Amino acid sequence: MQAGKGKRVIKFNTLLRVVSTVGMSLILIHPAAGQSVLNFARTTVSDQLSAGIAVTNPTSMYADVQFTLYSLDGNTVSSGLVNPVRYRVAPKGKISMRAPEIFAASRVEGWVQATSSTSGLLGFYFTGDPNSSLEGTEASPAFASQMIPIIRGNQISDAELVILNPGAADSNVTITFFTARGQEAATVNPRLAARGALKLRPSTVVPAAITGDLSVRISSSAPVAAAAVIQTPDSFLVVAGQTTDQLASVRVAPHFVRQSGYDPLIVLANPNALPVDVTISAFSETGGPVHLSLAGRPGKNFVVPANGSLTLDTLAITGVFFLPTIDGWLRIDSANVALTGVLILSKGSRLNVSSLQSNALSRMVYSQISQTDVSFTGLALVNPSPQAADVQVSLIQEDGRTFAQKKLSIPANSKFSGLLRDILPNSTGQGGYVFVQSSAALYGIGMLGSSNGRFLTSVPPWRSSDTFLPSPIASRPAIISVDPGTDVRAGMTVQVKVANVGGDPVFLLNGQTIASRFLPPSTFAVDVPAVEAGSANLSVRSNGLESAPVPVLVLPPDNLPTHALAGGVFYQKLDVTDAGLDLSHPVMVPVRNARVEAFDRSAQAVVAVGETDNRGRFRIPVPLEPDLTIRVLSRLRLGDLRVTDNTSGNALYSISFDIDARDPLGTVVLVDNSRVSGAFNILEVVERGNETMRMADETIIPPPVNIFWSTRNTKALIGATFFNLSNNTAYILGDRADDSDEYDDSVIAHEYAHMLAARFSRDDSPGGPHGIGDMLDPRIAWSEGWANFFSSAVRNDAIYRDSMGVNGTRILRYDLEDNIPAGDKPGYWSEASVQSLLWDLYDDHEDAADDVQYPLSMIWGAFTDLKNDHYVYLPYFLDHFLERNPSATDAVRTMVQYRSIDFQPSVRPSVTNPFPRPIDVGESKRTNLIQSAHFFSFTTGGGAASIRMEIVGLGTGNNPNANDLDLFLMDSNGKLMDRSDRGLNGQSELIPIKLPAGTYVVEVRSYYKAETGSLVFNSGQYRLTVLVQ
Repeated sequence: MQAGKGKRVIKFNTLLRVVSTVGMSLILIHPAAGQSVLNFARTTVSDQLSAGIAVTNPTSMYADVQFTLYSLDGNTVSSGLVNPVRYRVAPKGKISMRAPEIFAASRVEGWVQATSSTSGLLGFYFTGDPNSSLEGTEASPAFASQMIPIIRGNQISDAELVILNPGAADSNVTITFFTARGQEAATVNPRLAARGALKLRPSTVVPAAITGDLSVRISSSAPVAAAAVIQTPDSFLVVAGQTTDQLASVRVAPHFVRQSGYDPLIVLANPNALPVDVTISAFSETGGPVHLSLAGRPGKNFVVPANGSLTLDTLAITGVFFLPTIDGWLRIDSANVALTGVLILSKGSRLNVSSLQSNALSRMVYSQISQTDVSFTGLALVNPSPQAADVQVSLIQEDGRTFAQKKLSIPANSKFSGLLRDILPNSTGQGGYVFVQSSAALYGIGMLGSSNGRFLTSVPPWRSSDTFLPSPIASRPAIISVDPGTDVRAGMTVQVKVANVGGDPVFLLNGQTIASRFLPPSTFAVDVPAVEAGSANLSVRSNGLESAPVPVLVLPPDNLPTHALAGGVFYQKLDVTDAGLDLSHPVMVPVRNARVEAFDRSAQAVVAVGETDNRGRFRIPVPLEPDLTIRVLSRLRLGDLRVTDNTSGNALYSISFDIDARDPLGTVVLVDNSRVSGAFNILEVVERGNETMRMADETIIPPPVNIFWSTRNTKALIGATFFNLSNNTAYILGDRADDSDEYDDSVIAHEYAHMLAARFSRDDSPGGPHGIGDMLDPRIAWSEGWANFFSSAVRNDAIYRDSMGVNGTRILRYDLEDNIPAGDKPGYWSEASVQSLLWDLYDDHEDAADDVQYPLSMIWGAFTDLKNDHYVYLPYFLDHFLERNPSATDAVRTMVQYRSIDFQPSVRPSVTNPFPRPIDVGESKRTNLIQSAHFFSFTTGGGAASIRMEIVGLGTGNNPNANDLDLFLMDSNGKLMDRSDRGLNGQSELIPIKLPAGTYVVEVRSYYKAETGSLVFNSGQYRLTVLVQ
C-alpha cells in the first residue's frame, strides 16, 4: 500500500444538527453568461448560530460548485480548513450542507463565494439558532445601486449591515441612512477591497436622537451585495438589498395573512428624488375584499416620500378596526417607477420577511423544503389572471429524481395555500426542492416553519428555464424498513420491508447478492452473509432498477465494543486552464465512493471497512484500540475500478492517518496535497464517466478498469496515455517534466470514451494521427469526434484542454462550440464536424444552426445501435438517431447540412457520397488521391476475383517519387483478407482471390509508416477495376 505524502488531518467536534439545511446569508449574482456566482455573506458559526448552504442545480447536466471562504479583508482563509473546496451536484439535483461540513472546520468566520461554470444555479439559506429562531432570505444580486427598505428603529442597536464586494477589483461604497420622511440620517464611505466585506452596526453611525424606521441606500463603483440582519430576542430578520433600477407599476405580496398571532406589515421605500403615489388593495383568498364593508371600494391611496419609506399595518391598509382571520394577498399599484419593499409577518418579537414581487411566473422553483415531525413547508400561490390556472406541483429529491407530483386548479383571481404534506401526502421526511408549473403566470411564496412556532421563514420563487422539466416518476424499488435494526452481524436474519418490487427481487449487500425469502405481503427475510466488519450498503434490485442504499453497520463477530468513527477525505485538484496546468490555485475535492479501511498496526489486519459517500464522508465502527490507521484507497468500494502504481508492484495509493481509538476523536478529516492526489483525480474522472453513462441508461453496468499511473510514467516507459480495450486496463502519463495527464480530465475522459465505444457500441477506427483540418478516414473522424463529445459531456465543458511540457505550461485547446474551426474542412471526414454536431445535439447553447437540445439518453441510444453496423461513421449514427426520434428530422438535417454534409434523411444511403463508396463488379473507378485512403464496397455472388489498381497519373502531388499507392481487401466486418503493396512508384497492384458470396471493401491507401515512425504520403490518379468470374 502506498501512503500519500503531504497530508493534513483536521479534527473537529460534531456540531448540532439542524432541521433540513439551515445556513448562511446568500446573495446570488450572475456576472457573465454561462457562469453562476453565489455569495454567502453571513457565515459565522458558533455554539449559538448555525449556518449552512443549499444549492440547487435545475439544469440537465452535472454541475461543479466551488466554495471559497474569504476573510473580511478579502484574503482566502486557509488555517485549519479545506479551502477552496469543490462539490458535484447532480442534474436537476441539489446539495445541502452546513458551513462546517463544507470546509471541514468547527468554526467558520468570514464570507463564502461559490462559483460554477454552470449557469442558473439557485441557492437559499437560513441563519440563526435552530432551537429558538431561524430566518432565511431571498437571494439578491450584487448591484451598483440598491436599497434596503427597513431597519426597524427600536432595534437599531441589534441590527447589522453586511456588505461584500464579490468582484476582483476594489469598490468605493457610499452608505446613506434615511429616515421615513426621507431625511438623511448618516452617511459613511468605506472602500471595500476585492472580495472584502464590511460589517457595520447602524448604531455606530446614526445619531441616537434619530428614532423610528430607517432605510439604507448603498451605491458603489463596483457592484456589491448587501443585507441587513436584525436580531430580536426571538428571531432574526434578514433583509436583502434591492436594486433601485427596476421599474414596475404592479407589485404583489402573495401571502398577506393575519392569523395564529401573526400580524402583517408592509414596508415601501422610495429611492427616487420625488414622492411616489401608491394604491394598496387587499384581497381575500377568493379574490374578494377582506371584509364585507370594503366591497366595491377601491384600494387605499398613500404617498411614499422622496428618499423615504412607509410602514403600514392592517388597519392602515384596510381602515377596518376589527378584522377576522385573513389569508389573502396585497397588490400595490403605482406609476412605472423604482420602488423597493417587503412584507413583514410579526408575532411579538418574532419576525419573518419576504420581498414584494413585480413579475408573475409560470415556472418557478422553491429551492428549500423541510418536512419532518417538527417542521413544515407551506406553499401560497396567487393567480391574478381572469382564467383558472392548471398547476402541477413536483417534489424533486436531492439526487434529481422526481419523488411525487400533484395537479391543482387555482380559480381566476384567487389564492391557493396549503402544506406540502397535504399536497403531496408522502413527502414527510423527504428533502429536495419544489417545482411549480402553471398554465397562467402566478405569484407565489414558500413558507418554512417549526411545529412549535419558534420560527417561520419565507422561500422566494426562482424562475426556471423554459426547458426545465422534472424527470418522469420512476417506480424504483425502495427499502422501507429493516427490522430489528441496521446494526447487524454475519449469520443473523433481518426482515426487510420493501416497496415497488416485482417478480423475484435481488438483495445486495455492498454489491454482493444475498439470500432472501418472501414473507407476504411486502417483507423479505434476508440472511446476512459473512462480510467484512464495518459499514455497508443494503439495496434491492428489481426490473433492472436498484433502490437507494440503506447504510448498515456490520459488527465484528467477537462482540468487542466499537466506536462509530466519522470522517471525510479530500484530495488536491489542479485545474487545466488556457494557460496550462494551474499549479498556483489548487482546490480540494472530496474522494467519493472509495474504500475506507481501519487497519490495526499491532495485529497487522484490517478490522473494519467502509466507503466514502458523494461528499467524501465516511462512518465506520472501529475497535477501541490504540494503534489504528485509517486509510482511504484509490479504488471504489463497489465495482472493480482502481488506480495503481505500475512502477511499484501495482500498489494502490492511499491517504492515511494514525489514531488512538480510545481517545475522543470527533470527526477526522484526511487531506492530501501531494502528487498522490493525481491517482484520486483519475479515479474521479472515470467515475464521472460512469455517472454520465448512467444519466443515459441507469441500468448500465460500467466495465471494470484497472488504471496504471505513476509519476515515473514517461513516454519512454508507456508511450502515451491510452485505454486497452482488450483487457480493460489503462496507462496514464505522469512525467511532469514532459507530459503528465493525471489532471488532464479532457484526455482521461476521451480515452475512456474509446473503451466505452468498443464495449457498448462499435469502433472501427484504424487509428493514426488526427487533428483539426485533416480530411480523415470517416471511421477515425467518428471515433475521435465521439470521444471528444463524451469527454465534454462528462466535464460539462465544451472546451478540450490537454496540458503538456514542463509543468504543463503548453496547451492543446479546442472548442466544441466552434462548428467550423479555422482551417477545418467540414464534412463527415472532419472530427470537428462530428464533435461539434454531437455537442449541439446535447447542449443548451443556441447558435445559427442549433436551437434544439436532446437528452443524453437519446444520443446514447443511437450510439449503442451502431453495435451491429460495420465501417461506422457519422451518417450511420444520424440514421439511428432519427429512427428513434423522427420528429427531430428537420432540425438535425439543418445542423448536418450546416457542416457541408449533404444529408438526406429520407433516402438510403442518406448522404450523396457514402462511405465506403459502392462499385459494381466489372466496373472501373478512376479518381485522384492525396494524403488519405479511399474505400469502395462491392457485393458478389462468389467466384474467382481480380481486383486491380492501375496508376494513370501523378495526382496533385505531382511527384514521380511519391506515386506509390497500395491495395487492401477486407470483409464486411473490416477484417483484412489480402493486400497488394509490392508495386513501386507508378506501378499497378493486383489482388487475385477466390471469394464466397458476400459484401467486401477495397481500400486504396496513399500512405505508409516510415522507419522514423512518421507517415509518408503519396498521391496519384488511379483506375480501380473489380472482376469476379
